[in-house]
Amino acid sequence: MPRPPTITRDRLVPLIRSRGPVSATELAALLGVNRTTIGRALRDFGDELVTLGATRSTRYLLRRSVRGIGNRWPIHRIDETGRASEWAELEALHDRAWRLSWAGTPPAWAGYFGDEHGRLNGLPFFLQDVRPQGFLGRIIARQLSDRLGVPEDPRRWGDEDALVYLHAEGRDLPGDLVVGDRCLREALAITAGSREVRLVPMESPEAAYAEEARTIAETAPGSSAGGEQPKFIARLVDGTGAIRQAIVKFSPPVDQPVGERWADLLLCEFHAHEVLSTAGLAESGARIIDAAGRRFLEVPRFDRTGAGGRRGVVSMESLAAAALGSVPRDWPSGGSDLMREGLVHADSLRVLRKLHAFGELIGNTDMHAGNVAFFLGDTLPLEPTPAYDMLPMLWAPGVQGEIVERRFTPEPPVPAMTGVWRESAALAAEFWRRVIDDPRLSSSRAEAARQAGDIVERLRQHVG
Repeated sequence: MPRPPTITRDRLVPLIRSRGPVSATELAALLGVNRTTIGRALRDFGDELVTLGATRSTRYLLRRSVRGIGNRWPIHRIDETGRASEWAELEALHDRAWRLSWAGTPPAWAGYFGDEHGRLNGLPFFLQDVRPQGFLGRIIARQLSDRLGVPEDPRRWGDEDALVYLHAEGRDLPGDLVVGDRCLREALAITAGSREVRLVPMESPEAAYAEEARTIAETAPGSSAGGEQPKFIARLVDGTGAIRQAIVKFSPPVDQPVGERWADLLLCEFHAHEVLSTAGLAESGARIIDAAGRRFLEVPRFDRTGAGGRRGVVSMESLAAAALGSVPRDWPSGGSDLMREGLVHADSLRVLRKLHAFGELIGNTDMHAGNVAFFLGDTLPLEPTPAYDMLPMLWAPGVQGEIVERRFTPEPPVPAMTGVWRESAALAAEFWRRVIDDPRLSSSRAEAARQAGDIVERLRQHVG
């Protein structure tokens, strides 16, 4: 009796990669052998082989190794009390695909993303927002480029670059997720106080903020020019030992024209934040601090809790790109599309419309889908986070730092939006009143603010 043909791993690898997910029956037919022969050969793959389904419906894929950090990684979640749990597992598959497996009951929104086996064409949407981006992202990427082997410009990062970063440096990223065991232990050590981190006295942060701004200015000179405000993260401690985390934006030196303009913009952002917080649309507790010839805006982080816990967040940009296949043109249309998909509620759509109308009435020309977000828990519908980055970007300096005067020309609402618009217009009118009355506003912006407030009042009278 002739011996059955031997099928080696090397013969199977290209077939699985080109046709996977593929069954043993399909592989047997391609190679002219029986299923038993294929089954014996598959035992040689070890951890590289991914098995989907069971019995006759079983299909096979191959994992790929990513730059020496393995081919699968736990994703941990830190809850609002600071406790961690394993939430999911991420696998890198052949053909640059990925797979997500849930540690427990999948979130209610899991079925909107990936196929029935959890396969994805890119990193999961909830990891897209924690890539380095914007002002801080450029500094981070430049500092880590050589050590991690990633491009200096984070806009050139692919999924593997992002994963290498998350695996190495993801101990304290936005939201509540941590990739890998080592970063989780470091994150928990920070919360427990066994890992030293800098704490800033809440009553007198001026010296620490001035030092941080000076260091950043030396590291990334001129980075405030293109509309991306320089910023850093601060941990503040009060007299009782309670810790609050904040994002701190700062201006260039205010004795320069561009510094004076950004100082005015930060003051406006502070007042927008305060007005929206009184309406329940933003986190309370923002502060303006003038120190060392700069202006600082301190805004509490809504993805962190006082107990050392965290809250999940996802931007509309990442959520819509994954769920809808495109980035919405504005917040109301994005909210409408997400509501039709069952991801957000009608109340959330109303909030988005109100914030968008408010932004238009204060001259915020930078309301892209990355500047609005939702809390990401396990249930649906998703709730909008407090508002952030709300300021009259119409006044922002040009891309090279030049001072540009642009016209403020808000438009009245369409009839269907009149009710929401009236509420937003009342908030905008209060915003302009506070800005005009603040003695910290420069004389160069005072008249522009008065004119803007008059325009909003005339629009309110016209709409009725």
